Amino acid sequence: MYRVTFPESPIVYSIFGVQYVGDKPNENKQILIDTFDKLIHSSPAKKIENLEEDTLSEGKSRIWLAYWISASSYESWWQTPDVVNLWATLPADAGMWREILTVPKGRLQQAVTQQTNEGLVSVGKDMVPYTDKTGYWGCYRDRYTDATPENRMDSPLKTIPEAQASSLAIRPGRVRMAALPDNLSFVVEGQDHSSVPQTEKDHWFENFDAPVTKWINHLTGPAGHDAGMLKARVCYAPSSGQYRDALPKALNYNRKIQLFYFLDHGYMERSGKKERGHVDLRTNFMKSYCPAGIMGQVGKLLLWVETCILKGNEMECEYVGCWEGTGFLAYDQHKAFRSADAAKSSKWFGIF
Repeated sequence: MYRVTFPESPIVYSIFGVQYVGDKPNENKQILIDTFDKLIHSSPAKKIENLEEDTLSEGKSRIWLAYWISASSYESWWQTPDVVNLWATLPADAGMWREILTVPKGRLQQAVTQQTNEGLVSVGKDMVPYTDKTGYWGCYRDRYTDATPENRMDSPLKTIPEAQASSLAIRPGRVRMAALPDNLSFVVEGQDHSSVPQTEKDHWFENFDAPVTKWINHLTGPAGHDAGMLKARVCYAPSSGQYRDALPKALNYNRKIQLFYFLDHGYMERSGKKERGHVDLRTNFMKSYCPAGIMGQVGKLLLWVETCILKGNEMECEYVGCWEGTGFLAYDQHKAFRSADAAKSSKWFGIF
């Protein structure tokens, strides 16, 4: 595994999405997708992932995950006239959303199986092999320089908030989250099978494909929420091609990325340690892909994982004419996840 050194200034994840119904967007949605795609790809973002997500039975989302070397570089682009105009003129049923995460280096880590330019590597420098803090439960947390035995950055919430049901019913207008709880854990997990030779592909199907699928289904189902998963997005890159034909569809693609929000890092860690299938998966993978393992010297599978811990004021979330249950809309009736409208109302009615 390799790691990257991060810059002193906080980096930014920007995640934008456009929702549509059916196999492909209608004319208006396609115009919106094409317009935003040109804007984001003309930006100074260091890395842009072009993804799809299959949500609900008929709903899909076009998603852009972009990495920015600093908050100022993102903000400069966000304030350009064309971007300002696009966002300001979105109709009440636009089905477009954004989640902007600004993360200091002390609460950020990445591990990747090969020397590459994936994910956070694009905004970092000095990529070197991991020689410590690896191979044991809790290693991710130990890589955060801001974490200490006295401050493990647990959630201030004592229970997991109940999510509102997701549906294709549109909540018209704009909902901006004015308050989010501290210490949410954001996780990016990426896999790319594009360069895998046939021998490795056979080894993957024999040993890992079924347990990986089971683990993803666990995280995205009710059991995942009960274990602290607030939001899970299982995304794929359509242009990468497919290496299998099974369910869920997103895992069929050579390149896929999962975006997870846990209530805090501890919930993420406990999920991995508690679920027996994941424990066995992790152990067997380390045996196969360690330097002395059967795939250690020949394997081409590319994996990367990024985790961070966020304070509430380090997240900007806004949803414009989105489906009920999109992102943190699923929690905006909870006092720790206030929308701007709810926050405004609280001044008058003392709700929160």
